[in-house]
Amino acid sequence: MSTYVKNKSIFFQRMVDIGANYNSSFTEIRYLRVTNIASILGVIYNTIWMLIAFFLTDAIVIYGSNALLGLMFLMVLIFNRKEWRVLASIWLILASYISVLLFLYLLGYSSGVAVVCFLIIILPYMTFPRKARYMAHIFSILACLTLIVTVIFQSNIPAHLGGIDPYISQIMNISITGFICFILISSMSVLIDKSEESLMAEQKKSDDLLHNILPANIIRDLKESGKTIPKRHKNVTILFTDFEGFTELVASISAITLVDELNDIFGRFDQIMEETEVEKIETIGDAYMAACGLEKEMTNQAANCIRAAQMMLSHLEERNKSHEIKWRMRVGVHSGTVVAGVVGKKKFAYDLFGDTINTASRIESAGEVGKINISSSTYELIKNDFACLSRGKIFAKGKGELEMYFVK
Repeated sequence: MSTYVKNKSIFFQRMVDIGANYNSSFTEIRYLRVTNIASILGVIYNTIWMLIAFFLTDAIVIYGSNALLGLMFLMVLIFNRKEWRVLASIWLILASYISVLLFLYLLGYSSGVAVVCFLIIILPYMTFPRKARYMAHIFSILACLTLIVTVIFQSNIPAHLGGIDPYISQIMNISITGFICFILISSMSVLIDKSEESLMAEQKKSDDLLHNILPANIIRDLKESGKTIPKRHKNVTILFTDFEGFTELVASISAITLVDELNDIFGRFDQIMEETEVEKIETIGDAYMAACGLEKEMTNQAANCIRAAQMMLSHLEERNKSHEIKWRMRVGVHSGTVVAGVVGKKKFAYDLFGDTINTASRIESAGEVGKINISSSTYELIKNDFACLSRGKIFAKGKGELEMYFVK
């Protein structure tokens, strides 16, 4: 694209965007842009008629009236720049309406100017903001009545200015009106497409954000019915982690550094969950909780959690080699039945409930740094896939003695 064409395109875009406030909705911006386009076309319409009159007649009234009407259409851009949206739309329709009445008086019904009424009938619905939609009805009905009255009494509307052939006037008025309709409709179509694309992009952002917070089946239920029913899942494996010495670490570094560190670590953990088909549930302080087997029935949910835990520990081991702060993590894994649901009415929180959650937490607390501590129920699910070391029965607070294993 040449520099001239590019600059021309930028100039026209700036004209169309005069008064655009990008804090407004896509719909409101679309109405404003159509209003600006219509005002520019109004200026072009009157300019063309000035040129025609220059070659066909020497009547000053034609030059002066078209010049005045052109300035009226330009005022629409000024009103929009000042963000007087309703006034700009009213002024646009009034300028169009005055143009029709003036041409009818000067050139008569035979000039074909009455066809512009069709444009004025639809124009208000393309330009008035939603808050002034009732005014669009009024102007549209007025234009419709004007058209009907003009057709009925056409024989009583003679030309008061000679020198312009009615046939030429008809050709010009009908052709220019058709051209304006084409430009407005095509512009409206493009602007609607852009609005839909923007809305789809915003919708995707919202959906992506929801998927980062809630599981897909919960999002589907909330979208369809606005609520979700708690569900019992029988074969779920819970993964719990936390960091040893976290309390002492919090006291020794700044809050910003702590948040940056956790954000970096948990960000990688989130990627690992996605890679291993494990669902992140929540983080509380330094604790990270995830589960597998919630979305669909699985036979490898426990194995997925073990692989995720191994990747998490490997990541920390590599990270500690190049970072000043050394993170030492315990991992606990337990399998059983849980109830999953959303709590709260405004800020939704997806959570898991049941004794399986409490046991998984105790398994993690009874573990050791850098090792994956699992319960007997999880061991039964993964014993053929992973080598494990029996720890015997280990006391867990609130649970008594539980059979535990380390994954080698």
